Amino acid sequence: MDYTKVCFVIMPFGRKQVGDREIDFDDIYNRIFVPSVAVVGLPEGGTLEPRRTDKDFFTGDIGQEMFQYIEYSRFALADISGLNANVFYELGARHRAREAGTAIFRQTDAPIPFDINRIKAFPYEYQPEQKAEESRKLITQVLTESLRHNRLDSPVQLALRVQRREHADIEEVLEEAENAVRNHDPATAIVKYREALKGDPGNPLLRLKVGLLLKDRGSWEEALEHFTEAALRAPEYAEAHREIGIAQNKLWDRAGRRGGTPDGEAALRKAVELNPGDFDALASLGGVLKRREQWDESAAAYRQATEVSRGHPYPLLNEIILQARADRALTLDGRRRMQLARAERALGTQVTNQPPYNAPWSYFDLATVRLLLSDGDGFLSLLNQGLTYCDAAWQPGTYRDTLRLLADGSVELPRLLDGIEQLDEAVQSFF
Repeated sequence: MDYTKVCFVIMPFGRKQVGDREIDFDDIYNRIFVPSVAVVGLPEGGTLEPRRTDKDFFTGDIGQEMFQYIEYSRFALADISGLNANVFYELGARHRAREAGTAIFRQTDAPIPFDINRIKAFPYEYQPEQKAEESRKLITQVLTESLRHNRLDSPVQLALRVQRREHADIEEVLEEAENAVRNHDPATAIVKYREALKGDPGNPLLRLKVGLLLKDRGSWEEALEHFTEAALRAPEYAEAHREIGIAQNKLWDRAGRRGGTPDGEAALRKAVELNPGDFDALASLGGVLKRREQWDESAAAYRQATEVSRGHPYPLLNEIILQARADRALTLDGRRRMQLARAERALGTQVTNQPPYNAPWSYFDLATVRLLLSDGDGFLSLLNQGLTYCDAAWQPGTYRDTLRLLADGSVELPRLLDGIEQLDEAVQSFF
């Protein structure tokens, strides 16, 4: 076996239940993954060869063959749709075995487990055929670019690389910090990460982790310090540049949007340059341009983020809102209604997860879907559920400012003004 040409596909076999649907993963392998992988060119010439252990009828032990694929394959593609235990086991083993050469995919409306929601998982669709073809192109592009750049993509190897710098003394503290995160105790996690940073102040991963926790609690200045340090220590750390841009824009907004204060655009464009597939950076760039009232440029950034993410609700909803503001009326054609239906399905999965994924934003985004579909009561109900997950004034404030774009554009929707009023009251309750 020439493993230098192999792409090992880690995915469920046969028919499996995903949410309320039964999915034929063998069909997805044959119709989506195989043709996508088989056209990926190798830098030295030739193409990748897709492999899956149940498709190779060897006489040996399938477990042994699986571990050989995990250890030696040039590339591994993992489909985490359905949260299959075997898939996660093999993905973890792969991340431990190889620093680079792994890409994760999931069906668009499939939830991401809390413990790995910071790891990039590219969305794909297998039906209708138009979406399937778009997905095949995306998979080929992701694998081709990954092989070309060969960047470290294993969170396990990144963490171990840090530990090899003779910081075994902080291992117990890091474990306590991670357990606090899992137990939804951010205050304890921040304390433990800070303690770990005393022993390893140059660790970019730790800097990003504590910065994200501080950001979620509204401590933007301190979060920015950690993001900036992470980028200084690891200049190609795209996520650090993205978070710098997000934090800078928040502080610029708080400072009255004055000139001379970085508004985050440069950092976000750097993040997109380092990782063109980071829809979050593109969407955040759309937010920067929106706050500067560069409406057309903002809509273009959100549109690109929607395309890159294959219809992620956040950029999609912002794109629709900006278009409605420009037209001074909301017009939803069949394509838009289909996009909103897919967004509603994905967001519904997020809010029914235990605990809810990405609250309060999943609730606010789902509320916006109901608003755009003229369901005023559903909009207010979801808005109020989202407010129960807010722990800082900037969260309801950000959502209020988005809805005000519709009101400022004289777009009339049921209960829109009531929602803005409730968000105003929520912002004031934090002061």
